[in-house]
Amino acid sequence: MLFVRRRRVIEGQEGFLPMNEIMKNFWPNLQDRLFGGQPVERLCLSAYAEYFRQQWSLVVADADGRHVVIWKVEDVFQIVERLVNGDHRDSIILQLKQKNPSAAESACESSIDLAVRLLLMLKVGTVRHQTTPRHCLKWENGSLQGFIRERFNKSPVLDCHHVRLPKSFNAWSIATIGGLKIEFTDNLADHLRLVEDDTIILIFHHASFLECQVNTLYPSDLIDETIRTLAILFPQSDFSSSARAKQKRDWLQKLCLDASPCLIDPRVALCGNLRAEDRQIERFTFWRDRLIILKQVYDDAKPRTMQQWWYDRRNGERWFTFWVAVLVLVITITLGLIQCIESALQVYKAYYPTVI
Repeated sequence: MLFVRRRRVIEGQEGFLPMNEIMKNFWPNLQDRLFGGQPVERLCLSAYAEYFRQQWSLVVADADGRHVVIWKVEDVFQIVERLVNGDHRDSIILQLKQKNPSAAESACESSIDLAVRLLLMLKVGTVRHQTTPRHCLKWENGSLQGFIRERFNKSPVLDCHHVRLPKSFNAWSIATIGGLKIEFTDNLADHLRLVEDDTIILIFHHASFLECQVNTLYPSDLIDETIRTLAILFPQSDFSSSARAKQKRDWLQKLCLDASPCLIDPRVALCGNLRAEDRQIERFTFWRDRLIILKQVYDDAKPRTMQQWWYDRRNGERWFTFWVAVLVLVITITLGLIQCIESALQVYKAYYPTVI
């Protein structure tokens, strides 16, 4: 089990309902068994609860709630019900204004955006005083389901021929060999996105949230495919509790610690393992283009440190040649150093011979 830096949950915090009530209203179709056959009790929603708390604090707690028309979690449930029923955004705004005649339209907009963020973990709309509104989505009209399908149901455009996703291609090798920095994100739309001049890869880590998405507004294949990308990046056998997985397990634990103040879902490395046929790039649709780009950046990365040279076995001939050259260099330097020491001793003895 991964290290979780702290465990803040919504239960017990003033103004919030228990998580089981949130699950009942947000994901009523959640079954008794998860995708991997495990009981639903194995879910760990502490990371989602932390996300809920953060989003609530950003929007509702700002200016004592003067920029929203929701002040209780029950208010969010009412908006979510309309979103799930397919009500259009304009219709929901009108209903909110009828309920709160003095409310500004911007307050209604912010309330709807918050409900979407909590329901789907998508960064929809901007938040007041947000310093880095990276890749915020704009939903301006129509139904939420229509917006989601328009956003995600896009055909891949990049050529996938000759693109392979071997077992060695995972988060550990991407960071250790490829030199990319891994950052976790709470925004599903940012999953597998490369940022900062292709030096940082964003990974959506909320595996427990994904396992709750049964017959929701998301396309069903999108959820399954996202979980499979996590299985590629964090194969369960590589990060298990076995002794041979200790190195990668320690690496992931450090990665989760470095993600502060973000709380990482411990089930991110419990998404199973993929068979060779399931790793074929043609099996991916929603995330295919981003996987192709990530693989290309990884393949183009050249070792720059001794650690990268040691672990980079992608080109066996190059790896062997490099380390033979290093060995020859070390032997040459060692022999040269021995000869220098021997010559210095001879010179010393010539000037200061031993007297018997």
